[in-house]
Amino acid sequence: MEKISLKWGIKAFLGLSAYFLIMKFIGLIHIPELRILNAGILFTCVFLAIKESKKTLSEFNYFIGIGTGVATAFVASTIFAVFGFGYITFINPDFIESIRNNELFGIYMNKYGASFQIFIEGSASGCLMSYSAMQYLKERHISRA
Repeated sequence: MEKISLKWGIKAFLGLSAYFLIMKFIGLIHIPELRILNAGILFTCVFLAIKESKKTLSEFNYFIGIGTGVATAFVASTIFAVFGFGYITFINPDFIESIRNNELFGIYMNKYGASFQIFIEGSASGCLMSYSAMQYLKERHISRA
């Protein structure tokens, strides 16, 4: 389970980072509504991680599926938060000023808070995504009387 979560967590991070950099290069990085596509990237990887776990593990149950999805989101969110911190600290320190000026409650934001927000947002949404994916992928045991 851990190998699957790590593999798909890294793939999710790569997808999130690529999307972030594409948005930066085409000048749409300051539109917060476009972050909704992050959810699509993360959900796809969580779903595929659970699906692979279901196919490859000899013992698979509901909680293993949820755990795989949550671990995948946790890995992706952790690495992406570190990437965000590095981006704000070393690559584009002016980006935090843009966040402060354009975001709701941005005046209270710093590079640590922004990184923590990335981590919490990804981890929390990953829990919901894991639950949603498992509703589709769970075994249905309907006994007919």
